[in-house]
Amino acid sequence: MRNSLFDEKLNTRLKSFLFLIFGVILMALCCMNMITIKAATVDDRIEHFIYQDPKPEKVVYLTFDDGPSKYTLDLLNLLDKEDISAIFFVIGENIDLLSNADEVLNEVLKRGHYIGLHSMTHNMDKLYNVPGAPQNFVNEMLEVKAKIKELTGFESNLCRPPYGGKTHFKAGHYKALEEAGLECVDWNVDSLDWSKSSADAIFNQVVADLKHSNYPNEVVLLFHEKKLTLEVLPRVIEYYRNQGYVFMPYYEGEEFDCMKK
Repeated sequence: MRNSLFDEKLNTRLKSFLFLIFGVILMALCCMNMITIKAATVDDRIEHFIYQDPKPEKVVYLTFDDGPSKYTLDLLNLLDKEDISAIFFVIGENIDLLSNADEVLNEVLKRGHYIGLHSMTHNMDKLYNVPGAPQNFVNEMLEVKAKIKELTGFESNLCRPPYGGKTHFKAGHYKALEEAGLECVDWNVDSLDWSKSSADAIFNQVVADLKHSNYPNEVVLLFHEKKLTLEVLPRVIEYYRNQGYVFMPYYEGEEFDCMKK
């Protein structure tokens, strides 16, 4: 009888001790989870803007035309450092000319950027001036779209009209684009980096054009894939942030308020 009581007390104490140990381990695991800092992925950053928070009051969409090029990967590395997602509008002929275009385009997507369509030829007459130009325009955009899908699996529906649609589109272009299910976006601040001979000249142009546009709350900022662009871009980014702008990622189907008629 005495041994039985002793065994019962021992079992009770043992159970209490094991329960206490389990509790301590559980609390330690919870604390570890609380203090573990998880690095934000590009998807996390995009989700943060799209689904959780309202759009900031002053936003910038950073865009690059005429790629892919030998500078694309360098631009991606720079944007990683700045924690910015951009839109890369690519030309079909440049995809054909770049030997590692598939690698570059997949890397653009992998790092959380959007690939847009910028025609096959960038030929003004063919896209705007000859008979049948609206259909030429759409056909070239769809051809680039097919190339991107073949190389990456990604289907893009956003295009950038070479030389700007606002000044070159005719009624037929708008109708053809609607029938094809494509959206087009121009820009409202132009770096003119393709025509400038120094980083200072590009920076001054960006500042002047922003001022000329009266510091809009929404900016679509146009750059190209140039060596000088790599040099000046960190300075431009800092300038915009100092003006209170937030660099935003693009997501499928978004409307650009600054482009509305």
